[in-house]
Amino acid sequence: MTESILLLDPRAVASTTKAKLQLGAITKQPANPLFSEEGCAHPPKPWEARLDNVYPNVIYDDEDGLFKCWYKSFIYDGLSNRTPLTQRPQQSYGESEREEGLLYATSDDGIYWEKPDLGIIDFEGSEANNLVMRRATHGLHAGGVLKDARDPDPARRYKFIHRNASARRMASCFSPDGLHWSQPIPWREHDAIGDCHNNAIWSSALERYICITRGWADGIRTVLRSESEDFIHWTKPFEIMRGLDAHDQIYSMPICLYGDLYIGLPSLFHKGDASAADWDTVDTELAISADSVNWRRICRRQSLIPRGEGEYPDGDYDCGCIYAAAPFVHDDKILIYYGGGNGRHNNWREGSLNLATLDLDRWAGYTARDTHDAATVETTALQLSGERLTLNAELGRGGWIRYALLDGGRAALAGFGFDDCLPVKRGGASCELRWRKSDIAMLKGRAARVAFNFQRATLYALNAAQLPAAD
Repeated sequence: MTESILLLDPRAVASTTKAKLQLGAITKQPANPLFSEEGCAHPPKPWEARLDNVYPNVIYDDEDGLFKCWYKSFIYDGLSNRTPLTQRPQQSYGESEREEGLLYATSDDGIYWEKPDLGIIDFEGSEANNLVMRRATHGLHAGGVLKDARDPDPARRYKFIHRNASARRMASCFSPDGLHWSQPIPWREHDAIGDCHNNAIWSSALERYICITRGWADGIRTVLRSESEDFIHWTKPFEIMRGLDAHDQIYSMPICLYGDLYIGLPSLFHKGDASAADWDTVDTELAISADSVNWRRICRRQSLIPRGEGEYPDGDYDCGCIYAAAPFVHDDKILIYYGGGNGRHNNWREGSLNLATLDLDRWAGYTARDTHDAATVETTALQLSGERLTLNAELGRGGWIRYALLDGGRAALAGFGFDDCLPVKRGGASCELRWRKSDIAMLKGRAARVAFNFQRATLYALNAAQLPAAD
């Protein structure tokens, strides 16, 4: 992945005129659902009674050359166990006795998955299953897995953060292989409600682990943040984001680092207005942060991964709920695995693992508010490398982009004005910005603002420049 300046980053943009941010174009994998719950399959895997939110944790393990997924299932759900698929549409759904488990699957290509018989956890007298934890043995609820190659202790290579139902506290587990897990170590100093897809990453900039978890305030769900040096002792969780109201609650938010920007994928739970078409559904949005504390929702109330069509039981596999995993880059694509549900949150639904992809850097970009108007975007002062200055952009039919380099007073540098540029008329991941008689190499080390004037185009990212170092 190239180091890019994403134009959705407010640190990079000084002003816009007649422009708006627009989410990038998501592509759902045609093979979706990649796998579904198999409690009612033939033959059944009875420990997959209800995948529910799935809460997938997916990585590509370079060391093993393998995609790995840890996901949630209710290994026992009384109502689901007792009710065949054909009878569910005629029967009311309700809460029932449950036990949760953490399950494991692998894939060579990220599309076709295997659920191996691991021989680790007993379920109804047999270890021929893909369970790596269950509530009865580890007290787990709603956890996140990460592989931590930087930890010198091989017994702590894999880490798991979760709400421990037995200890009734947040807790951590460790594993040498992601399969055989230690007993949970409850948080000693602090706690959080944690009823969500708890997740954690290592931040090299902070030299800390960052945990994202759940809180409650004023009757709605909130997002909390905590940090730790050792994954055992955690700071007091504090609120970093909340939704607008009961119909706009943030259920969970897996995060990742993308360059020097934190990307969050908040799941928005709509539970306020029972008459609304999206009542009791869950959508996934896009959020960003420069420091993991101050977050901004991008294109608020617009789904990064659109839900499918229809209603249970005949709707699409993800027509009711979408819970994303932390995204990552693989083979020059952004991969977003997600749990999909084919029904509303508090109703019958069958869960599945799915995949959506984005082109590199195309989380969101600037486009004109009106296709008939030209728009402008001006960056903050950027440090030019003197190498080819390229723009990641998408152009529609008849679209064009003009550009200029501006000095500190926002006057065009000699030879680098709008009239001097060679307009971009074809989009791509690397559209070179060139001027008729001036070479960008002569500006190596200079600070300049880049101004764009465009129509029927979307501007995503710049390369061969960088934001100035923070004070």
